[in-house]
Amino acid sequence: MATHHALANIDIVDEVFQWFDYELTHGYPLEQTSDFVAGESAGEDVEIERRRSLASAARTCKSFHEPALRVLWRQLESLIPFFSLLPSFTKVQENVEQPFSSWHPRDIYHLPDYVSSHERERLRKYADFVRILYLATPAPTRTQDFTPESWSSMRTLFGDQPIFPNVHILHWSVVSPRTEFPGMMHFVSPTLQQILLNCCYWGSYMDARMPDLRASTWVPLLSSTTAEICLKASRLSQLTVCMGELDASEFITVLSHSHPSTLRGLTVFGPHHLPHINISGFMGLARIVSLERLTLSVVIDHQPGASIPPLDLPNLLEFRIPYCPAPAHMVPYDTITSARLKVLDISKLDYIGMPVLRRVCSGWARAFPALEVLSFRLTGTVWDQPLHTETQPLLSALEPLLTLRQMRSFTLSCVDVPVTVGDAELTAFSEAWPSLVELQVYNMSIPDNSRGSIAGLPGLLSLATNCPMLAALGIGRIVLFPRDLSMLPTGRFDHRLKTLRVRDGLAPDAYHLIRDKLFPVINMRLHKAHLVIDEDGGGGLNKDN
Repeated sequence: MATHHALANIDIVDEVFQWFDYELTHGYPLEQTSDFVAGESAGEDVEIERRRSLASAARTCKSFHEPALRVLWRQLESLIPFFSLLPSFTKVQENVEQPFSSWHPRDIYHLPDYVSSHERERLRKYADFVRILYLATPAPTRTQDFTPESWSSMRTLFGDQPIFPNVHILHWSVVSPRTEFPGMMHFVSPTLQQILLNCCYWGSYMDARMPDLRASTWVPLLSSTTAEICLKASRLSQLTVCMGELDASEFITVLSHSHPSTLRGLTVFGPHHLPHINISGFMGLARIVSLERLTLSVVIDHQPGASIPPLDLPNLLEFRIPYCPAPAHMVPYDTITSARLKVLDISKLDYIGMPVLRRVCSGWARAFPALEVLSFRLTGTVWDQPLHTETQPLLSALEPLLTLRQMRSFTLSCVDVPVTVGDAELTAFSEAWPSLVELQVYNMSIPDNSRGSIAGLPGLLSLATNCPMLAALGIGRIVLFPRDLSMLPTGRFDHRLKTLRVRDGLAPDAYHLIRDKLFPVINMRLHKAHLVIDEDGGGGLNKDN
């Protein structure tokens, strides 16, 4: 039987096999993959079947052989399958109890320091296919691992050449810095574009069990590894480092002096405890002028009231601060400036009074004049001490932000904050930000104030009139008063708003009025729990005049 001519076209065959290209950790943010354990995904069975199908296809015919292998070996979650290609790679111990966990016994494998040239060439053939290496599972939870001598054997076998010469993404977890930092360097290639390095240092917990691996051991090894990465990974564009409980000062200093010119993104965080950084190390970020994306979850060591010099990053486009449970003066909310910044995302900002919030907003308006996307979560709980005071209109604090005329997306979530958000705020937003595409404002858990975030017809009408590109709107509650119905146009707006989220729900009468008169293409799912009009008018037409 003649072979179909399509099988002779390598581009067609490659395209077919790309549909088998399933990533076990696909879609996980970089900050989460440090805790990812391969094999615990809901798609484990799919992954096993995928690999079997590709392996079978590679043995079917010559046309399928290399395209199938290219997809099969494109991503690795363990080095064991790769080195198992060597007959001399053997298991030397089984079910070995680990120093940190007796629930995860592991099998130990040994890589000899000599293999024949034929076997070495076979390894290199498969190594060329690898593009992504996810070794994100820390040693205490691995079910398979190497003998310490195996890391030395890798250097003997491969010398200074990277084992995977075409790798683009590397995720690496370190528990034993003396072996795993040098071991990582066997996989650092000039082709690398993204690195996630997870330093599994847990402070006093680790010091008590492995005193030879104290912070004094970790920090110099991390610094030397960072310098070597910068030297070898000449195309590196994104570096993410989970510091554990290590101080980040020396790491930032070394990186600032040796970073490749291609570095565009930097993320520094700790999963449970915030890494500290001194002012000198923090200011070292100014030397990384190529930075366009910066995510910092760190604590700056300085005294309350002491000023931090402004840190200007001229090419920064995105700045994010994930959740930081630390005093406000130790978190870099308002120390960085960039005339080009487009995105500012603050996961937690302590509310300690309207004047302070206004000062912070004024600082953002000056520091980021080109800001287009702003998202922050405002909490009135300062170190677990609720702040009780009279409620005030939020607009008085946010007013400086109205000068940012290019704003496209504004998201604000208030928790235990004594402020109100209503038509005045929505009207001001719509008049100042005509290019708005998304507006989300929620005010939750205000003591003795169930009307913390309320929109009425004046605010909605202003948005419909002034923000023609608004596609998503979120608000705590919508209350429509009969006295305001005369404001509605006789016809209907041709507005493109598609998504309307109301935290407290929206009754059918209010929904239909809004859709018929203001936003004709919205499509909300009305739940039974939201069909009842509250006595105070929550979610429906209020009978009060």
